Parts: sequence; structure tokens; C-alpha cells
Amino acid sequence: MRVDSGMTVVFYNKPLLRFIELLLFLALGITGFLYLTQSFLKLGFRGVLDAIAIYSFVVAAFLFVLIAEVVDSHYLRLLSSLITFVGMFIAFRWIFQIDAPHLEAGPMTTAMGAFIVGMVLALFYFFLIVGRLITDKVRAVAVAKVHEAGVVARPPATEAPEMEPAAVAGGSSEEAAASAVAELPSELKLRAVAGPYLGQSFALSRGENMIGRKEGAILLSDDAQVSRRHCVIVWEESGLALRDLGSTNGSWVNGQRVTESKLHPGDVLAVGQSQLKLE
Repeated sequence: MRVDSGMTVVFYNKPLLRFIELLLFLALGITGFLYLTQSFLKLGFRGVLDAIAIYSFVVAAFLFVLIAEVVDSHYLRLLSSLITFVGMFIAFRWIFQIDAPHLEAGPMTTAMGAFIVGMVLALFYFFLIVGRLITDKVRAVAVAKVHEAGVVARPPATEAPEMEPAAVAGGSSEEAAASAVAELPSELKLRAVAGPYLGQSFALSRGENMIGRKEGAILLSDDAQVSRRHCVIVWEESGLALRDLGSTNGSWVNGQRVTESKLHPGDVLAVGQSQLKLE
């Protein structure tokens, strides 16, 4: 079963978010500087205090955007960008409809232009995050369907022989773990079931198998949504495990975003736009 990865927000990435935040900072900085300066020249110290009171809400909203970036939460980014846009929309009336007519026209026209650009950036930032969240949900559903299809396609397991009573009585968790490891095949691979590498296979070796766009044993250089060092699959005596390496778009196992996760044959990994089935 092929998973359509076309729903992925191709333009989404952290460098783009930070670039938008930088432009928004510049737009708010230019507006704030011109507004406060003109308020001081026209109304003196009292005018600056009034201007700061009006503009502080916009500044506080933008600081919330920076906090969301540090926390690295899409939901906080969504809320902070919405608050920033609403705050700028409200401040626009106070700054440019109430105060600007009493200030010098030239600088305030420039301030208005910068402020409008900032509002557009905040709105674009908001819709970018909305698209990312929708894509994450679609990807989770798609990967889950691939996993379910793989489970259904597998032949039913043969009935296990009955264990001797003595063996049951003397069994231990260590023996069970050793038995589980023994069931792993001697060779494992990742087969791409969707994405740029559809149909290709990547062999896994004992130890660490890093997956990345620029670095690693498994290079996915044609997948723009894969981070430079995305994740690593560790194959040890105790079994297989996946560990995310702080990737931008995250690592997914059977439709669930994970930081660390045990792996078993039949699991489907989502790395960027690529869906990889462990076989």
C-alpha cells in the first residue's frame, strides 16, 4: 500500500520559521522606533509613556513567539502567532488612526508600511503552523494504515508448542528476553513503501545505523524533509531501537511521533516524506 506524501508541507522547516521571526522582529523594531521617536518629539516624555503602553502588548506577544521557539512546540507557536496578529490588529487603530494624524506624516507612513508587513508575516507564520499540524495528522493516519496493511498481509503465526510445566515454572524474564532476541532474523532491512525512495531497500547492520540527509549510514539526500542527522537505529543484543536526533520534522513509528522507541519487524517508520518498513 502506497502512502501519498504530497500532503507534506514542503516549505516548512525551522530555518524558515526563524527567518520569519527575524523579519517580524525587524518590522516591529522599525515601527516601534519611529512611533516612540515621533511621540517624544511631538508630545515629550508623556507621549513616550503613552506610546510604550500601547506598543507593549505587541512586544509581549512577540516575546511569546520567541518562548514558543525555545520550547519547540507547534501548539505554542500557533497560539503565539495568533496572539501577535490580533495584538497588531488592535494596536494598528491606536497607532495609525488615533495617534499618527498628530505626528509627522513621513516617518509614520514608513512605520505603517513596516507594521503591515509584520501583520502579514504573523498571519503567514500562523497558517504555516496550521499546515504543519494538519500534515502531521495526515501522516500519522497514513503510516498507521500502512502498518495495519502489513500486519494483515502477514501469514498467521504457527501455533506455539505447549511448554513443559517444568519449563514454565522455571522460566524467567531474562530467558524470555533472550528468546525474543533469538527470534530476530540475522538480516534486517528498511524497505521504502512511500516517498522519494519508493521500492528501494536499505540494509541494517549491527550497532548504530544513522539516517540523515547529509550524514549517516542511510542517506536520504533526495528527501528535503529529512534533517541532516535525523535519527539512529540501534541494533544490539537486546533488540532494535530508534532514537530521534532532534530532527525538525520528527521520527514516527506506526503513526506515533517518538523520541525513542523499540522496533520490531513489520513496523513502519516515517522519516521526512519517506515511509520505511522494517523487514
